[in-house]
Amino acid sequence: MKNIITIDGPSGVGKGTLAMALAEKLQWHYLNSGSLYRILAYLSEKNNIGISDVTALVNLVNNLEIRFEIDNGCLKIILNNTDIHELIQNEDCAKKASKIALIQELRMALIKTQRSFYKNPGLIAEGRDMGSVIFTEAELKFFLKASNHIRAERRHKQLKQKGINVSLTQLIHKLDQRDERDLNRSVSPLVIPEGAVIINTDGLDVNEVIDSASKSINKILKIKI
Repeated sequence: MKNIITIDGPSGVGKGTLAMALAEKLQWHYLNSGSLYRILAYLSEKNNIGISDVTALVNLVNNLEIRFEIDNGCLKIILNNTDIHELIQNEDCAKKASKIALIQELRMALIKTQRSFYKNPGLIAEGRDMGSVIFTEAELKFFLKASNHIRAERRHKQLKQKGINVSLTQLIHKLDQRDERDLNRSVSPLVIPEGAVIINTDGLDVNEVIDSASKSINKILKIKI
């Protein structure tokens, strides 16, 4: 599939930062697949739908009209002409999203939704199964990784900036739990996509990660950014 780049990896490796930077530089469309589960969690709460009501959840997917916009590195998630990005960032929403993501019928329904984001001139798709399941035919696939300690430190810094106090030990434990779920779920487990370019972000700042990815884009897609 021409002009599509997938970026996969576990939580806290810098997927979103890289994906948004590349989307802005290339002026391509952007898909944050992880946010789709948070959006569904938000909508299910708003419509009093429990996670056991799979039919109603699938109906939400089939009627989902969402777009992602990037403005100077800041993400906007537009639902019904309203930016709901901040509304889906709370812990309750995250917990329900994690449970929703385990529902096989929902993940299958979301495949068509996610593929619909591919439009000219191109797409940057980030998540955990973009290159392995959703866009297996992508021209270029990245897989980002980093140590648990580094990932926890990054998350700790983000939370402190928001005025949220949580211990580093707690964050490492949460990352371990999340990794366990992602690696061992029966549908679309987290794997390194075949042919993916692996970038270890340990010890790299944002610009160095972007530079590394840009070199691969130049080499493989013949696009200079």
